[in-house]
Amino acid sequence: MTEKREFPAFPYKPYSIQIDFMNALYHFLDKGGVSMLESPTGTGKSLSIICSALQWLIDRKEKRNSESHEVDGNDDEDEPDWMRTFTPNEEDRASDDNKSIKSPFPLRKERVPQVFSNPTEGDEADLNDQEFLLEEYESQDESSPGGGNSKRKPARGFDSSSSEDENHCSDDEQGFKVFFCSRTHSQLSQFVKELRKTVFASKLNVVCLGSRKNLCINEDVLKLGNVTRINERCLDLQKKKKSQVSKKKNLGANVRLGRTKASCRCPLLRKHKLQREFKAESFQQEAMDIEDLVQLGRQMRTCPYYGSRRMAPAADLVILPYQSLLSKSSRESLGLSLKNSVVIIDEAHNLADTLLSMHDAKITVSQLEDIHCSIESYLGRFQNLLGAGNRRYIQIMLILTRALLKPLASDWNLNSVNVGLDTGNPLKSKPCGACSMAINDILFSLNIDNINLVKLLAYIKESNIIHKVSGYGERVAMLQKDPVAHEEMSKLTSFRAFSDMLVALTNNNGDGRIIISRTSSSASGQQGGYIKYVMLTGAKLFSEVVDEAHAVILAGGTLQPIEETRERLFPWLPLDQLQFFSCSHIVPSESIMPIAVSHGPSGQSFDFSHSSRGSTGMVSNPNDARFLTCFFPFNINEIQKEY
Repeated sequence: MTEKREFPAFPYKPYSIQIDFMNALYHFLDKGGVSMLESPTGTGKSLSIICSALQWLIDRKEKRNSESHEVDGNDDEDEPDWMRTFTPNEEDRASDDNKSIKSPFPLRKERVPQVFSNPTEGDEADLNDQEFLLEEYESQDESSPGGGNSKRKPARGFDSSSSEDENHCSDDEQGFKVFFCSRTHSQLSQFVKELRKTVFASKLNVVCLGSRKNLCINEDVLKLGNVTRINERCLDLQKKKKSQVSKKKNLGANVRLGRTKASCRCPLLRKHKLQREFKAESFQQEAMDIEDLVQLGRQMRTCPYYGSRRMAPAADLVILPYQSLLSKSSRESLGLSLKNSVVIIDEAHNLADTLLSMHDAKITVSQLEDIHCSIESYLGRFQNLLGAGNRRYIQIMLILTRALLKPLASDWNLNSVNVGLDTGNPLKSKPCGACSMAINDILFSLNIDNINLVKLLAYIKESNIIHKVSGYGERVAMLQKDPVAHEEMSKLTSFRAFSDMLVALTNNNGDGRIIISRTSSSASGQQGGYIKYVMLTGAKLFSEVVDEAHAVILAGGTLQPIEETRERLFPWLPLDQLQFFSCSHIVPSESIMPIAVSHGPSGQSFDFSHSSRGSTGMVSNPNDARFLTCFFPFNINEIQKEY
C-alpha cells in the first residue's frame, strides 16, 4: 500500500478503518482494473467512497490540466520571438476570412422544391398511410459488419443519443467521469444524501438518472401505471405530428407550395430552450436526487427524464441504477461512454444475479402470432411500394416467426427438438410439455441456422421497421374498432419481445439455454406457451464494462466468497490480479455482547413474524418501543455527527 493520504472532504473525524478504506480505493483507482472492497453495513461505506473516488477524480483532472499547460508552454518557448509577438492587421485578417469562404469546388445547384397538387378525397387514405412506409434500405455484403445501410438520416429526437448537445461534447466532458450505480431507487437517494454532506455536492456537476416511471411528470402518461405502457406511450408521444401547411404560396389555379411543421406531441418536450435551461439550473444547484429533479421539472414545465439525460455528457458524477449501466443497449440509448471513467457498483453481492436476469428474453405464442399477422398485413399493403432490401428482410422476419411457432404447436413432437438436455430422459411427446436446449440446437432443428441474425438486427435498428409495422397494425385495428387494440400489451411490446429473442439467439452457444414450454389454458382450451432464453453466465456481458472503463470497483458489505464472484463475473482475470480490500466493523468484537431478548418491560412477548409485526400489541406500548430502539442498527455517520 502507498503512503497514507488525507481526505479533507470527509465531514467528520474519520475512524481508522475509514481512512484505510479511502486509501485503498484511491490506490485501486490509480492502478485501474477490477477491485473489490468489502466494508460491513453501518461503517460509513458510502461516504468513504464519495470522499475517496471524487478526490481522485479532481486530482486526476488537475494533473492532466497541468501536463497540458506544460506542453503548451514548451511549444511557446520553441517558437521564435517574432512569431510570438506577431499579430495580423485587420486587413490581412479580413482577407483571410474572405479566402476561407471560397471553395475550390463548384457549388451544387439548389434543389427545386417538389410541387404537389391538392389531393383528392379518394387519395386521402393513401396519404395517411405514407407515414408507415419504410425508406429505401440498401443491403451490403455479408462480410460487412453493419449488414446494411439505410439512406435515411438517423433520428434526432429526444430518445436518440445523437442530439446536438450530446454529440458536440468536448473530450473533457466525455472522459474522466465517475459512474455510481446501485440496485434500488432508495439506495441511490441515500447516496445523494451522503454526497450533500461533502463539498463535492456543489463543486462537481452531478446528475441522477432514473426510469421514466420515476421521472415522468406527464399525468396522462403516469396514470397508465405499468412500466412498459409508460415507456411505449412516452415514445409514441415523441413521434413528430405534422401540423397544417404553413407559408402557402399560390403557384397556379390548383397548385400550391407549402411547408409543414412538425412538433412533439408531448407538451413537456416542445420547447428545447426549456430543456437547456433545465440543464443549466440543475448544475447550478447542489446534487439533486430523483425527487428534486421531478420538482424542478414541474416548476419549469419541462421533462426531467430527458432533461437529466441531456446533463449526463457534461457531468462529473453520474448516479444511476444497475440496469442503465450494465446493459449495452441502455448505455447507447443514454449516450453514456465508459472510456477513461470509473465504474463503482454498490451492493455488488447482487450483481451476478441481476446481470443474468436483465438479459433473459421471453416471447409467447400469442405475441408471435400477433407479429406474424401484423407483418403479413403490412407487407400486403406496402409490398409494391417497398424496395428489394426492405422486402427481403421483412420476408426473413416472416420466416423466423413461422419457425418459432412450430415447436409451440400441439402437433409438433418435442422429441425432435429436445436435444442437448442435461438429463438422459427426454420428455415424451404430448400436447403439453417443455424442453431445454442450446442455441445451436434450436437454430438447426428449426432450419434457421442459415439466417444472419446480426444483419437482421442491424436492419431492425436502422430501418425503424418495428415502429412502422406496429404503428400501421394499431391504425388498422383502431379503424376496424378491434378490441385487441386496447389491450394492455400492445403490438410494440410484442415486437420488442421478438427483437430481444433475436438478440438472445446471437449469444454464444454455451452462454444460456432455450426453454420451450407448451401450456394449455383450462378456461379457453386454447393452445398457449412460450419460448424463453435463460442466461447462465454474465462474464461476456460484464467484460464489455471492464474493457471500456479505466477501473471497475465492486463494493459491498459482504462479497465473500471471492472466488465464486470471480468465476461468475470475470473468470479471465487471474486471482492474483484481482485487487481486494476488507475491513472489520468499527465496533471491536470485545465491545459486543449478543443478547436474546424475548420480552419487553411490559411483559409483552416479542413476535416479529410477518403476520404479527404490525399488530397493535407490538407497537402500542411506549416502554417497549423505547426499549426496542436500543437494538436497531445504528448509522455510524450519525454517531460521528454527534461526537
